[in-house]
Amino acid sequence: MTKKTEKELSFDKSLAQLEKIVQDMEGGSLPLEKMMEQFEEGMRLIALCSAKLNEVEKKIELMVKKGDKIVTEPFELEKEKKESEV
Repeated sequence: MTKKTEKELSFDKSLAQLEKIVQDMEGGSLPLEKMMEQFEEGMRLIALCSAKLNEVEKKIELMVKKGDKIVTEPFELEKEKKESEV
């Protein structure tokens, strides 16, 4: 893999790389050193994908119709809604 900054690597490309790493590691033909390199890269990609998913989740807004108007409200997970009602 070429060294790219995390911002240059899209979620889809990161996920595709992660899937390839898993496939390679499951193949069982990698030498131990290469396996460890792949594992470390996979962990980095998992963190990157997780961060990007969290970022997107925070940006999601639900369109809600109130009367004749459509307004936006922050996205809340079901768990967060239940906690805020308590």
